[in-house]
Formats: sequence, structure tokens, C-alpha cells
Amino acid sequence: MKKIKEIYEPYMLRPMIYMAFTRFVLALFIVLLADFFISQSVGHSVKKDAFFLCAFVFALLAVIAWLRLDGVKLPKLMMMRVNPSKKPSRMYGDMIDYIEERPGIGFDELDDKEKDLCILAADLFCFLAFLLIAFIIK
Repeated sequence: MKKIKEIYEPYMLRPMIYMAFTRFVLALFIVLLADFFISQSVGHSVKKDAFFLCAFVFALLAVIAWLRLDGVKLPKLMMMRVNPSKKPSRMYGDMIDYIEERPGIGFDELDDKEKDLCILAADLFCFLAFLLIAFIIK
């Protein structure tokens, strides 16, 4: 816990929120899409099982991020960091329209330990959210 407090900085909150929201929405979309197609062939809803499966996957991803944060050397596949939320390019307006915006620090600008901490926080949030949903849903 002390190591996390040493690494965490307030400017890391925005990438954490963006990453957690993106992962949650994508996983939720996949679960609902799978339920839509699988429940028709099986005959009953598979949402509860799919939410538990997503919670399990996010728990595994959080453990991998924790191990990377701890300095354990993992296989190359587990050392990869995936960032699906790239900033969209603005196709309209002029540069002067955005001159008063404060530039935020993005995920790509963080160092490796900060990236791992953001990934860990996002995965833990998604794990808890999907586990809670799996216990609530029928």
C-alpha cells in the first residue's frame, strides 16, 4: 500500500477514470451482446454467468498489473499495456478555439509505474462493478 501512495499523483486521476469507463462500457457491451445471441440458443439468460466471467477476467488483469507494479518479470504478452482510448482528432474549428483549454496529461505521457497503477485501478474498479452486478442480477 505504501508503494501505491508513493507512485500516485493527482494528475493520474483523469487517465484512471477514462480507462475504467472505457473498459467498463466495452465489457458491458460484450456481455449484453453475448447474452442476446447465446440466450436465444440456450433458452435462458446467461447474463449472470457472463458478469461473473468478466469479473474473473478483470481480477486476473488486476493481478497481472499488480505483479508488473511490484517489479516481477512476466512473459512479454503479460507486459503489454493496451490503451483503447486514444484521443480523437478534431476535424473542425480553428486552433484559437481551444487556446484556453488546460492540457491534461494523457496515458501515453505517464511512466511505466504510473501506467501500471492506472491499469490496476481501472481493473479493480471494473472487477468490483461486475461482481456487484453479478450478485444483483437474476
